Amino acid sequence: MARPKPVELLTKFFPELIDKTVAASNKEASKELDVRICEAIMSDMIRHFDTIRSYLGDGAIILNLLSEHVQERQNYVNKFMMEQDLKDAEENKDTIVIEFCKDALNTFDTTDFKKEICFILIDKSGGSILKLPRENPAKRIEEMMSEL
Repeated sequence: MARPKPVELLTKFFPELIDKTVAASNKEASKELDVRICEAIMSDMIRHFDTIRSYLGDGAIILNLLSEHVQERQNYVNKFMMEQDLKDAEENKDTIVIEFCKDALNTFDTTDFKKEICFILIDKSGGSILKLPRENPAKRIEEMMSEL
């Protein structure tokens, strides 16, 4: 299953942005509120990341989007754990996991954790690793909303 494009997700979560019956002034107010809500959630995730990182070292928060239970949706993997996963994948000759682990380890090595944090997203299309900037974490969402 292909992962939806960011703009598709944006309009799914915030349908009022493309609703032609909503007045332009209401859309602008809604955009501002939506961005602030996203920013608050992202700021909370950054604090959560910092707490875990202080105990486990550099790594990424795992967001398991397939999980039905909230407590199972978040986890953390550090560099050592990812290196172990890479060794296991190499022993099992699992090329997809090998590629993912190498990508994640490279991302950990190239991340300036003072400026950004890492997430691993797991969904029906597999796993992906991404970085979230600490400063203005909702900037990308705000830019996409302004294009609608």
